[in-house]
Amino acid sequence: MPERASLDLKQRAKLRDELLTLHARILLRMPVFELALIGAVGWIVLPDIALSVFLIWAGCALGIECVRAATARWALGRLAADPPPYIHTVFMTLDAAAGLATGSAAPLFLAHLPILSQAILETTLYTVAGAGVAVAVSSKRLRGAYSALVLLCAASAWSMAHPAKAPVVIALTAVYWLFLIGVSADSKKLLRRSLDIRLQRDAALGELERRNQEIQEVAARAERAALTRARVLAAVSHDLRQPLHALSTYSAVLLASPSAQTLQEAGHNIDTLVRSLGEILGELFDLSRLATGGYRLQHDPFALDRLVAGVCVEFAPGAAAKGLALTWEVAPVELIGDASAIGRIVRNLLDNAIKYTERGEVRVTIAQVAGEAILEVCDTGRGIAAEEHPRIFEEFYQIEGAGEDRPQGVGLGLSIVKHLCELMRARIELCSRLGAGTRFTVTMPGARAGTGAAAVLCSIERGRESWSGARAYVVDDDPAVRTSMKVLLTLWGFEVHCAGSAAEAGVLIAKRGRPDLLLIDQRLPHGQEGAAVAARACAAHGEFPVLVITGESGESALRSAREHRYTVLQKPVPFDTLYAALSTALQRSP
Repeated sequence: MPERASLDLKQRAKLRDELLTLHARILLRMPVFELALIGAVGWIVLPDIALSVFLIWAGCALGIECVRAATARWALGRLAADPPPYIHTVFMTLDAAAGLATGSAAPLFLAHLPILSQAILETTLYTVAGAGVAVAVSSKRLRGAYSALVLLCAASAWSMAHPAKAPVVIALTAVYWLFLIGVSADSKKLLRRSLDIRLQRDAALGELERRNQEIQEVAARAERAALTRARVLAAVSHDLRQPLHALSTYSAVLLASPSAQTLQEAGHNIDTLVRSLGEILGELFDLSRLATGGYRLQHDPFALDRLVAGVCVEFAPGAAAKGLALTWEVAPVELIGDASAIGRIVRNLLDNAIKYTERGEVRVTIAQVAGEAILEVCDTGRGIAAEEHPRIFEEFYQIEGAGEDRPQGVGLGLSIVKHLCELMRARIELCSRLGAGTRFTVTMPGARAGTGAAAVLCSIERGRESWSGARAYVVDDDPAVRTSMKVLLTLWGFEVHCAGSAAEAGVLIAKRGRPDLLLIDQRLPHGQEGAAVAARACAAHGEFPVLVITGESGESALRSAREHRYTVLQKPVPFDTLYAALSTALQRSP
């Protein structure tokens, strides 16, 4: 009901504004009509009336009409913006004044005219009162103010000139005036119905335009998505084919019984190629989710310092291999946000810094200032020219001349960083110039000081001999994955046992006891989730470290792993990332 009442008020206000606008537009032409009326009255009353008296009346009548026209011009400007409530009262007052000025012709002239001229003048005034229906545009108040005074003057003058006919004249005039008011009321109803129809039409057109706009936006998004897919396919086809071709070549090398030196070199190059493929796949998936609006941010508290320190440990071997010093200084900071998204930001920025720095150092810092966490990634690389700053966050954009022998990727890393910062309402700033290195600064809301010292970092150089004899169970439905993981973990000193399903894993644990470490795929046969299988095993046999290794990236697929606070590693997993995760898990193991 309140909504309906509000709608009726809006309709009444709209109708009032429509009436006033139409009335004002008609009043702009009234001086011309008044001149014609003055000419007609002059033809009737002259030369029976003194010219001076006629001119005074004509001046007053025309002057009021000019005032009405000027007021109408002023009102039209106000009605289009914010119409004041007193405009209707101003119009009604001026209409009454105009009716009095026009009707005063009867008491001024009637007594001095012959009977025929009297009849013609009265007929003219009564006609003018009737014509006022059009001028008042269906408003009873505007119509009544004008016509009442015209008819009052005309009827009074006739009654005074012909007293015997006064009752009849007054009665007929009253009936005529009421008739005019009734016509105005009926016209107002008709105008309101037409206004309602127009409002409904406008609403329907507005809804059609809105839906058309939505359809156009959906079509535009679909077109952009199609173009993005085409650009992605065009951009990554070469980057995917090259490492795959190289991997097929190295597989032939390994089958040819190479020397120890060749085997070591091939292993190093295969690791580089796998990393490149993993980066491309990760960036493509992130871009897909961001482009389609499928990325849903989490809002959970976590230790930002530990996350950043862990990423630095992950990248330390790559930096050392290039002869770079990777240092990090992380104050204890707790942040409410999406740890996965922030981890991706740190990885992309750190990967770029190491990739484009030939000598010197890469430095990462974390600080907390006024409720915001400030991440800085600085390098001593070649820097970025000022004219390229606006473009480095574009998709597929790569800096020219950055080196031909360096794995470049497809130019999506910084674009993903920019999208993620926008989602998190974080600010990212770039400070760089050629030859002076680069600094990226990311300012993230929702931070507070951590409760304790900075994260204790585990070294990836921990002696492998400490893993000798540790039992690791590998659960994965892919035989190739099980075989490769068993070979690698055995080389690192583990006693490795494998299972291909949740049922086989249950039998393995029941037979050999709980492991020192469980590496399990998230998606197992028959719809089983690895994290849930691991949780049931821990509940039945006691807690033990769990690493969830998966190719799944959707939030729903990984929710159970995060709920149980298991470490999640995305396939393909670089060997040093796996090594660091194993070291951390076994250090935390009771």
